[in-house]
Amino acid sequence: MTTAANPVDEKRPTPLDAVLSRLRDCSGFPTLSSTISDINRSVASDSDSTRQLTKVILRDVSLTTKLLQVVNSAIYGQYRGRIRTVSKAVLILGFDTVRNVAMELMMLEFTRGRPQEKALQDELIGAFFAGAVSRPLAQRLGIPNNEEAVICTMFQSLGRLLVIFFLYEESRKVRALMETGLSEEQAAEKVIGISYRELGIGVARRWNFPDRLLQGMERLPAHDIAAPKTEVQMLNVTANLANDLYVTALCSSEADKPAALQALSKRYGALKLDPKELAAAIDQALREIYERATTLNLPVAHSPTLKVIQIWTGGGVDDVENAEVVDASSDDTLIRRAEALDALESESGVATNAQQILSAGIHDVTETLTSDFALNDLLQMVLETMYRGMGFTRTMIFVRDTKLNAMRARFGFGADIERIIPQCTFSLAFAPDVFHVALDKGVDIAIENTQAANIIERIPDWHRQTLNARSFLLLPVMLKNRALGLLYADSDRPEATKISAEQLSLLRTLRSQVVLAFKHCTP
Repeated sequence: MTTAANPVDEKRPTPLDAVLSRLRDCSGFPTLSSTISDINRSVASDSDSTRQLTKVILRDVSLTTKLLQVVNSAIYGQYRGRIRTVSKAVLILGFDTVRNVAMELMMLEFTRGRPQEKALQDELIGAFFAGAVSRPLAQRLGIPNNEEAVICTMFQSLGRLLVIFFLYEESRKVRALMETGLSEEQAAEKVIGISYRELGIGVARRWNFPDRLLQGMERLPAHDIAAPKTEVQMLNVTANLANDLYVTALCSSEADKPAALQALSKRYGALKLDPKELAAAIDQALREIYERATTLNLPVAHSPTLKVIQIWTGGGVDDVENAEVVDASSDDTLIRRAEALDALESESGVATNAQQILSAGIHDVTETLTSDFALNDLLQMVLETMYRGMGFTRTMIFVRDTKLNAMRARFGFGADIERIIPQCTFSLAFAPDVFHVALDKGVDIAIENTQAANIIERIPDWHRQTLNARSFLLLPVMLKNRALGLLYADSDRPEATKISAEQLSLLRTLRSQVVLAFKHCTP
């Protein structure tokens, strides 16, 4: 006789689902999860990756400001002070670098303001440090994308970090069980029903990490490591070596250092890295973490983890306690720039100094115009500058479609933009509305209130049905008295397009740069 399956058992949540359900109820986790998931999705996008990643970052004003501080810091010395838009940061530094910086900043933000802030930050500093260790190792081993190695190394600790951040009492129970002799993975499974490794990989998969990074995050067995045969295997081995090297520096004594490094060199013998090279990777990582201290606002001077590692490398406690002060005092320019960037935007997302943001964006676009540029990249910088600088709800660019004899929105930034773009098309056949007047006459038009009695009839039906903005600005892109495109910006607030003469002049400069770009790209 066969027994029917119990329907209750079939619906029982997996251990991963059970922990995720608890995390979703924790303050801050849904935002962190959504943003990192969207960042990874945008990097994996086959088309318009730059715009997609820029759009995700621009949703968070604080993240945007801090990211620009980091990419203009001494860490990226060759670009220092020259990257003024997120679009250009992605274009110059690459998707993976910007993704790493954004995820580091977000993780760090979620340690602040919690009762266990110092302990949480020290755990995160440890993950950042391990990621920094992977960078020289990846360079030595010839890995083409060092940033992938950094991600895999840092996020091997993801499960532990999430539990410490959001389920702190459970993390303390895990530590208590470890003191009885259980391994960390065994203790985590007893407390939360799943190992830290399984939790980290499971969450990373939900966060849209690509398969190669998920494989890179996997832990290797304790025996000697075989020579990696593929790029992904090399990524995985490098991440494991970086974390093992970090743990070695953290847990072995200074007296045991030579033997510990020799044992690690032997275990990873297939990589042909000697103890001196491993020690050099630790030294370089320490220098990097101190360099990042100011821009990331890392409390390195108070980090027990870094104190232990500094002593292990042969430095004294005083070296660590002075590290943050030395780093800051040697970089006054960076601090002034950071303070200036902080002053540019208010927490509501509306620029408090639009002229500075607009001028900075114009510099980015000007530099791009003098290089070998792609039209879409330049247009994205212009739209981002308008969006951030003026605090518009949306910015878009319409481009003439000669086959359809129509203007079609190509892309933009702002609220619900992905849904809106496909619906924003209108015929070039003349109609007595403000869009056609702007294009036909080549004049700039600012509508301060779309509900005003004297203007309501001049707003086309497609705009009311799709956008229904309370105010908007039209800047036609004209070449030889012919409209090639249209810069559009709107706001859900009436009179938001009532702007100063200086601001309008800067917006028109951006439009002139678009004209130059079209001229350059038109056969």
